Amino acid sequence: MRKLMSESKHKFLSTLIVSIGAFLGFEALSFIAGIYQIKTYVYVSFYIYFFHVFWLTFIFDLHAKKRSVLGAYLSGELDRGLIRQALKERFEHVFNWHYIRHFQNFLVLPAIIYWAVVILLFLNPFREEIKQLIVVSASLAQTVAYWYFKDFLSKKLEMHEFGVKALFLVKLFAAFLIFSATFGVIWYFGLEVRLLVLGIFSLAFILVYQSLFQHKLLWPKVYPWIFGIAAVMAAGSLVLDQYWDRNYLTAGLALLAVYNSLWALLHHHLEKTLTKKMALEYLAMMVLVLSFLIAGSDFAPRID
Repeated sequence: MRKLMSESKHKFLSTLIVSIGAFLGFEALSFIAGIYQIKTYVYVSFYIYFFHVFWLTFIFDLHAKKRSVLGAYLSGELDRGLIRQALKERFEHVFNWHYIRHFQNFLVLPAIIYWAVVILLFLNPFREEIKQLIVVSASLAQTVAYWYFKDFLSKKLEMHEFGVKALFLVKLFAAFLIFSATFGVIWYFGLEVRLLVLGIFSLAFILVYQSLFQHKLLWPKVYPWIFGIAAVMAAGSLVLDQYWDRNYLTAGLALLAVYNSLWALLHHHLEKTLTKKMALEYLAMMVLVLSFLIAGSDFAPRID
């Protein structure tokens, strides 16, 4: 039976719809933050997130409806048997463990970006320029993630090289957002530093785990490396909390520089492509970025 549209058109349309939904959701949250309705902001943020999960689970990855099914519906000849068969085909992926295993992994990036934006908009409720910059950049990152998520599903869980690189850039942006948001919420509310350390450790673990899963490098012997990187990131957050000024965006960027270097070293090590020259280049780049950030930061005495 012929489909209503080609795979490429269906991919474009489904990605466009979910991307517009993400953008409008962020704009709605930005508006609510601007009028400082905190309770409403919290409720709406959860409602929008649950809608995203529902859409991605049951709508986003479905194949285009077949022409014969639509034709039968329009002509009034759609019987119960055909309805049952259509529903079965639409929901059978939910009960496929192989699909769910990959699906929940690819939900990590959209979830991290979404909740990071929710926190950052809350921390800047009246700064329209910053809010719009966050909304637009995060919406573009979500679009890229959704596009290659769709590409991954349509190619039966195989990702081409360019798609992996695109998702890597999205992952770096997501890491920057969530690290910054974590510093921001801890410093804004004056929470205990152990919550910062625990939060950064957990987020770093999830990001590295997701990356290794995506690159098909997640083996039992790799787990100590994941814990090691997460521990280094947690220690780095403790150092930043003690000595960095209270600019959570630059703190997130500093932590991102460390994360990117550690992930790159681990990735090349597991693929057996790591050389001494390459390791020195990554470490030098990390030091260079940190040097620029330190040079531009204010370390004047502060009241904690």
